[in-house]
Amino acid sequence: MDIIEVPFGFIKDGKVFQSGWGENPDREIGEVRDEDNEKSVQFFKDRFVDLEGKIKEVTEKIDATENKGSFLMKLVHLREHLPQHDGLGDYQALHDQIARYESLVRDIIQKNRVRNSEIKSALIEEAKQIVEIINWKEATERINDLKSRWIKTGSAEEDKNDELETSFWEIIERFFDRKKQFFEDKQKLTEHRKRQYEELVEEAKKLADVHGKERFNKVKELKDRWAEIGGIPAEFYKPLNLSFNQELKGKKFSAPFIDHSETLKKLESVKAGKVPFNKEELDRIKKLMFRDKSRNPDKQKCLELIQLLNEREFVIKLSHKRFPDFAKLDLDKKKSVRMGIIRDLISRDQDDLKIYEENSANFSSSDGKMNKMVENKIKSQKRKIEIKSKLLDWVDSGEF
Repeated sequence: MDIIEVPFGFIKDGKVFQSGWGENPDREIGEVRDEDNEKSVQFFKDRFVDLEGKIKEVTEKIDATENKGSFLMKLVHLREHLPQHDGLGDYQALHDQIARYESLVRDIIQKNRVRNSEIKSALIEEAKQIVEIINWKEATERINDLKSRWIKTGSAEEDKNDELETSFWEIIERFFDRKKQFFEDKQKLTEHRKRQYEELVEEAKKLADVHGKERFNKVKELKDRWAEIGGIPAEFYKPLNLSFNQELKGKKFSAPFIDHSETLKKLESVKAGKVPFNKEELDRIKKLMFRDKSRNPDKQKCLELIQLLNEREFVIKLSHKRFPDFAKLDLDKKKSVRMGIIRDLISRDQDDLKIYEENSANFSSSDGKMNKMVENKIKSQKRKIEIKSKLLDWVDSGEF
């Protein structure tokens, strides 16, 4: 059978061939369908046009973006795919176009890698200076910033990249190892000094039966030894120092030690229903809190939570009193009842607040004692409204 020439290929024995291009030989790409040469050829032309459009889309994106290096693998994939693509068209022209863009992108990547090598070398030098800073907080902040900048910087030149990566991360690792060791040593020193303070407190307790000059000399000795021990965190030092001084004076330290964080966890357990409500226990905790003169940030959270838990229990009892079958209601109905009761209580408190504020305006400013009493009453009333409003939020969020 004769060979029928077509653009960029030919038909032979009912099969469609793509003409060789570059180093690629002639290649069979399909068959003539329904003995229609023209239609079959057009099918493979369309496939070429479709590929041509995809390549054009990629090259236009490369022209329009600054981050041209991100398209390298896409170009490589397109170039390697060309010899296997079944179509009829100027594949050599497409290959040359892809090769030009690939060369452009590789050149840009190489220039970027040279620049990245310079940047990373500078970052390593900066890291060497930062690790010499004595202030751990400042040094850590700057090291973390440096790590972020390193990660954002692209790869360096191939023959330098591994060495630069190794050098940088070794510096970072040594820094954090030294920091960890420093704080471990500091913790050990704190524990050692804490034990020394505790031992002196125990020795001070033995002064109860010592009197006169002997006591005077022993007190001086203990104070001198106390002053030589060295610093520990205030959370440990303050109670120990208070106990020590009370023992030296011959008095027992009666103020309680309160673990506010642990107390807050217990109260949260009551809120979550994991621990049953016990008003006597809450009152006991509240009294301890008022006796505690520290400024622990969890202290106020504990006091507020106690108020909310007491107020919640009051609303629960009121719900059962007003609705004897309350326990049998569905969740939405229970929620509605509770919200209605709390809103009613808030409304009453707001009415009382208006009365107090009106009364305040009637008192003479010269009556300081009366003014102070009314001001405290107003402040207390506002606090009641605030607590009930927070309790309303509990109901709305499903926490109550």
